[in-house]
Amino acid sequence: MIPRGFAVLTLSIWMGSLAGVGAEETKIIDSKPVYAALFKNGIGLVVSRAELPEASGAFRITPLPDAVLGSVWISWPDHLILEDIRASQAKIEQSMPAASLPDLLEANIGKTVRLRIKDTWDQYTIVDIPKAHEEPVQPLLRDSLPLPPPPGRGEIVILRDREEKLQAYPLHWMEAISFVEPEPGLTIQRATIQNVVDFHAALKGTAQAENPVTLTYLSKGIAWSPSYVVDISAEGKASLSAKAIVVNDLVPLDNTELELITGYPHIQFSETPSTFSLAPLQQILDQLRMGRDRQESLMLSNMAVLAQRADFGMAAAPAPSMPSTPVMGEGDEDLYFYKIPAVTLKKGERGYYPLFSGEVPYEHLYTWEIPDTINEFTPFQQRPPAEPPKPVVWHALKLTNTTGKPWTTAPAVTMKNGRILGQDTIEYTPDQATTDLKITQALSISAEHNEYEIERQRGGTQFYGNNYDLVTVKGELAVTNFKNEPVLLEITKILSGEVQKSEGDPQIVRLARGLRSVNPASRLIWKLEVKPGKENLKKLEYVYRVYVRS
Repeated sequence: MIPRGFAVLTLSIWMGSLAGVGAEETKIIDSKPVYAALFKNGIGLVVSRAELPEASGAFRITPLPDAVLGSVWISWPDHLILEDIRASQAKIEQSMPAASLPDLLEANIGKTVRLRIKDTWDQYTIVDIPKAHEEPVQPLLRDSLPLPPPPGRGEIVILRDREEKLQAYPLHWMEAISFVEPEPGLTIQRATIQNVVDFHAALKGTAQAENPVTLTYLSKGIAWSPSYVVDISAEGKASLSAKAIVVNDLVPLDNTELELITGYPHIQFSETPSTFSLAPLQQILDQLRMGRDRQESLMLSNMAVLAQRADFGMAAAPAPSMPSTPVMGEGDEDLYFYKIPAVTLKKGERGYYPLFSGEVPYEHLYTWEIPDTINEFTPFQQRPPAEPPKPVVWHALKLTNTTGKPWTTAPAVTMKNGRILGQDTIEYTPDQATTDLKITQALSISAEHNEYEIERQRGGTQFYGNNYDLVTVKGELAVTNFKNEPVLLEITKILSGEVQKSEGDPQIVRLARGLRSVNPASRLIWKLEVKPGKENLKKLEYVYRVYVRS
C-alpha cells in the first residue's frame, strides 16, 4: 500500500558510497509497521513508516526486512529527494533489561555497590568488565559475507575496594549484589548486527511538518488462521462464530492496521530473497534456478503422465497446487478483507480476534459416499482380492450462509448444549450458498453395499489395441435406521460404465472425468427418507455395463 503522491523508487543495490555523508552524522531511525495484509499461507505484505527528524541529512533505517524477490519498494513525499540508497549491515546499539548478575554489574560500572563474593559481603566500586579480545580481522573473500558478531563479555570484573585498591575477580565468583546509590543501573547497551538501509535526504520543495519514508515489502513469518464454532442447541438455527488467530514471527506490531485476506495468492518468488536483501548473489541465483527447475520438472512429469495415460486413451491435467475457487470480497472479486485496526503484537506472540457471529439455518443430513469399485484395466472379479472398506454413513449439517460475507475454508467445531459433537472443515462458502459440515459417523445407521457380476461377453471388442470384455454388474444397497426418528439420507455412488437400471429414481450425472477412457463415468445420487426400525429396511438395486480388460 504505497501512499498516493509519493515518489517511488525501484530498489537495487548501489555499489557507490553515500554521497556527501562523510562529515555528517548518520541518524538512526526505527521503522514501524503501520499496515499489514496477511494471507493464510505465511506471507504478508507489510508497510513500515519511518519519520525523518528533518528533511536533509544522512539517515539509517532499521531494520531492513528479509523480503521476497521484487517486492521491496521505498517511497517518500514530493518535497523530499532520496539519494544513494544502500542496503548494508551495521552494529546497532540497543537498550535492554539487565537480566542476570553479570548484566547488573555491567549496568552499574562506575557506581558503588555491595557485593557478596565467596559468601562475604563488602562494598566496592565497579571499575570495568573487560570485553573478550577480538580476533584479528581477516580479509573477506566475498563482500556478501556478514560482519562478525560483536565481542562478548570477558571472564573477570575489576573492582575498587574501600582502600582504593584495584582488584580483579573471576566473574563467576559474584554471588549477589546490593545497591548503595539511589538510582542503580537496570539496563545495558548491546550491539547487534542488523541489516539496514542507508540514504541521503534533501529538501526539494517547501518544507513540511512531516517527512515520512515508507518501506513496502512481502515477507514470510506472519499469517492468520481462521476457525469456526457451530452451536446447534436450537433446532433449525445454528449459532456460528468465526475467529482469527494472528501468528506474528516477523516484526513487532504497534498500533498496526491489519487486513486478513481470504483467497489464494500467487507469489511466484516466495522462496527467493530480494536482491535488495543481503543474501549472497549466488544464493539468489541458485534459488531462481531451482525454482525454474521445479517448474520444468513439474511440466516434464505431467507430460510423462499424459504420455502414459494416452496409451489407454486417457488425458489428464495437472492438479492445481491450491484451490482456485473465486472469493467475493471488498473491492476485488477474488479476495475478501477482514479489517482489524490498532493491533499491538510482539514478535513471537499470537493474537486472538473475533471476526463475526450470527444465526444461520441448518438441516440435519446423513450422507453415504460409495467410491468406484471398477478398474477397467484389470479383469473384473466377483470377489475382490481384499476385504472392501466398511461403509460409513456420516451425520452432517447442511448450513446456509446468511451472514453477508463469504466463509473461508477453516476448521469448525460442532457443539450442542455445551458438549462437543465433532470437528471437520467448512469449505469456502459464498454468501447465500450452502455447505455440508460433517459431525460424526452415524453408528445408528447400518449400511451395506455389494456388487456382483451377472453377465460377461468375452472378447470381441478392442480399444487402443487391447481386448475388452463387456461385463454386466448388479449393485445392491441396504440401509437400516436404528434411531428413534426418521432420517434424510443422501447416497452418492460413483461408477464407471453405462447405467442400465436404477431403483429409487436417483439423479444421474455424467462426469467429464476420463473423457478418453473406455467407459463413461457417472454419479448416482439418491435422496430418501429412512424410517426407524428393522421392518423399514431400505433396499435399492442398480445395474450397469462396463468394459474391462480381458
